[in-house]
Amino acid sequence: MTKRSPYPFLLPVLFLAPLKTVSADPCGMVPPITVASADNAVVRAGAQRTYMFFKDGMETIALRPGFEGNIDNFGMLIPFPNPPAIRKIEDDTFAHVEAAIDPPKVKVYMEEPYLRKEMAVKGAGTVKASSEPEPNLSYNEIRVLKEEAVGMYQVAVLEAGSADALKKWMDKNGYKYPTGMDKITNEYVAIRWCFVAVKATVGQAPGVKPKPGMREVNPKLPDGASFDGYVQGMAFRFPTEEPVIPMRLSVFNGKDPRNVVYALTDKPIKINNISEELVLRQVSGEDLHHNVTKPLAVEYLNGTKGEVKNKRDKKRIEEARDQSKYNSIARDLFAADLLALRKQALSLAHEETEKDLLRVSEAFGLRGPEVDKLHAQESATAREVAVQGALDDLKEMHISVIDGVFEGEVLARENLSFSSYTMPKQDNTRRNDQIRPQDIRLTVFK
Repeated sequence: MTKRSPYPFLLPVLFLAPLKTVSADPCGMVPPITVASADNAVVRAGAQRTYMFFKDGMETIALRPGFEGNIDNFGMLIPFPNPPAIRKIEDDTFAHVEAAIDPPKVKVYMEEPYLRKEMAVKGAGTVKASSEPEPNLSYNEIRVLKEEAVGMYQVAVLEAGSADALKKWMDKNGYKYPTGMDKITNEYVAIRWCFVAVKATVGQAPGVKPKPGMREVNPKLPDGASFDGYVQGMAFRFPTEEPVIPMRLSVFNGKDPRNVVYALTDKPIKINNISEELVLRQVSGEDLHHNVTKPLAVEYLNGTKGEVKNKRDKKRIEEARDQSKYNSIARDLFAADLLALRKQALSLAHEETEKDLLRVSEAFGLRGPEVDKLHAQESATAREVAVQGALDDLKEMHISVIDGVFEGEVLARENLSFSSYTMPKQDNTRRNDQIRPQDIRLTVFK
């Protein structure tokens, strides 16, 4: 484990908590809609997807895993070397990251006029880490560094004198401390890492679909309320000396679950002590910048571009090439991290504005895709300015995709660390991951 440093940029760690036999998991968030269920277990559903950005002493980790289980048994506990800036990420973040790496193609199928048939187009203020270390805490002491609401979650950033003190504070304040973590928690306490504790503040009855303008919801969850499918995700930006993803406790999530790591760094990388064969894709910053700023590529089948004569068909093809529908969330994610690095700020003004909007809507019990869309529209201008200001820096980066089953023995023994690695050129081909948008098919006439 890496010792805490007095320097302003340090090292991160993620806690992946036990499932089924414990009452919290630090991997994800509770979704807004609940359903009744007698099953109290929290179980993992699907792959754990993690985005990591690292350059020049600053790191971001974003995650949005899938879980099923009882809402009362759900929580989050993550250790960090310094208090991170925290924000919610979009539901489609990882689909957009995949489409930034390998954008869909517009495939134009040329037909003779007599084959005409019905056609359809598928189509803030900055946050700095302190360089002055705080005095050591006593065994039973807890220091609350920050408390805030992020969407429908309550978040507390804590320092603890012991795992026992942390558990007592979390129990007293309505957070879920996972059983079986004391030994590793005390190891983080010993090197003076802080902890981010998250709990759901959902107050909604089953079947209620919040809409803009809605002002009344049931603040009491029914007995046995649960969630299923993919849960909402969050991002954490913090200072660090070297990139690390702590997954030592992810072995509690089930035997050797699948992990997908998208690592945006200044050089191609691999995960140490994880098979190089799991590095399935690497894309240069130049190509990544092109993918998130230029129109989608077009393939003409059974014909050529010059054979497309109809103005409406030409317009349809150009509209289908709009890459922003597929990877603009990834573009904004990359650019925000690069801008934060340039400004040496853990939190950006437009990110704080977005959290303020979430707090306002939560005060009225408003959540769901309609509300998320309104938030995005409200903050779009500020976000676009930030994107344009830093996106050129993306050309100096690389993204590596490590995808597969990480051995449980490795995960239990050590945090994930990284080293330089360039995968064989013949293996570095377009991914066909199920979450990547499918190619767009258009039928036009010669």
